[in-house]
Amino acid sequence: MNAAAAKRPLDARSLRGCLGQFATGVAVVTYDTDDGPRGATINSFTSVSMDPPLVLVSFARHTTAARLLGDRPFVVNVLAANQLDVALQFAGRPQEGLEVPWSPTAEVPRLRGTVAWLQCTPWATQDGGDHLLFLGEVVHHDSCRGDPLLFHKGQFRMAGVAVYDLPRVVQLDGRPLAPWVGHAHRLHEITEPGYLDEP
Repeated sequence: MNAAAAKRPLDARSLRGCLGQFATGVAVVTYDTDDGPRGATINSFTSVSMDPPLVLVSFARHTTAARLLGDRPFVVNVLAANQLDVALQFAGRPQEGLEVPWSPTAEVPRLRGTVAWLQCTPWATQDGGDHLLFLGEVVHHDSCRGDPLLFHKGQFRMAGVAVYDLPRVVQLDGRPLAPWVGHAHRLHEITEPGYLDEP
C-alpha cells in the first residue's frame, strides 16, 4: 500500500457501521447541576481498572454533558430492558407522559429500576479527538437481576437466549450436544453457592 492510499480519509458512515457490530449495553450518566439533575444516554462506557476501581464514559465535545461533567460526581445507570423510554428521554427524544424515575434518596442523582448503577467521583478527563473521555472512580455501586437494554447496529435490542441453550455447543464430530446439556448448565448456575441469596 502506497503512502497516499494509507492517508486516505476513512468513510465515516462505513466506519460507524463497522463499529456498530460491537454490541453494547445502554447507560444513562446522571449528575447534578445548579438547575437540577441532568442525564445523557450513552453506550460508550467501559470498565478501566479494578485497583483503583475506575470506569470511563465518553461524550462528544459539543454536548452539555461534556461541558458540565469535568469536576462533578456522576452515576452510570445501566438500563434494564424495559427502560427504552428512559433511554430515549435522555437521548434528546422526550417521551410524553414519562415521569423520570429519580431515586429520592440518592446522594448523586440516580435512576430507579436499572439493572446496575455505579456512583463515581471525578478521576481524570482526557482528550479523545472529537470526544472527551471522563474517568471516574467508583465509590458506591449496586446491581440486581434482570436483562439489560442492548444497542447493536444502531438499534436498541433485548438479550436473547444464552449461548449454551443454542445448538452451537457441539461434540468433536460436529453434532450438536443433546438439549439436556443446556438445562444442566442452568441447573448448575442456579445452585451455585450464593446465587439464590443475591439481592
